[in-house]
Amino acid sequence: MKITCTQMDVLLSFYVEGDLSKALKQKVEEHLQQCSVCREKYEIIKTMIQELKTSVAEKEEIYSANTGSQYRVFRNNLSAYIDNELSADESIKIKKYTINNKQARKELEDTYNIRRLMNESFKKTKLEAKQDFARNVLRQLNPNEDYSFRFHPILKLAAAFVMTVLLLSALVVFSLTLG
Repeated sequence: MKITCTQMDVLLSFYVEGDLSKALKQKVEEHLQQCSVCREKYEIIKTMIQELKTSVAEKEEIYSANTGSQYRVFRNNLSAYIDNELSADESIKIKKYTINNKQARKELEDTYNIRRLMNESFKKTKLEAKQDFARNVLRQLNPNEDYSFRFHPILKLAAAFVMTVLLLSALVVFSLTLG
């Protein structure tokens, strides 16, 4: 059975992660050799992953280079601040630092935006979780194999949430490098 381009859209992420059986992996590779459109998509995904890794490494270098203890305290407590998990004194310190530091204001704003987008994405994914498209595609391609992933629906939602976080983080990092 040949793989269609629509099926490839689903399978590419599994292929990149190495989560396909040998037979299905071979079919994907054959399709990539024959289909320039899917090969281009695959190259884009590969490039995005490489750029994301590079961006993360660059951001870590910038973070390491910034030796200001106030900045380190800000970065270490940013998530707790947003989630209202800090004491009143710690929150005031974060607020004061944010007011006086343009980079901190930008990071706080970006973090709030990412949180909002993640919540929206999580709600949307939760509504769409009734139908597992990827599992259906895999069953169509190889009906003899059991693709019951045995993950609780909450874990699937959490995985979608994490992927959204990674994608949005990459976008933020990318936008910061451009700006």
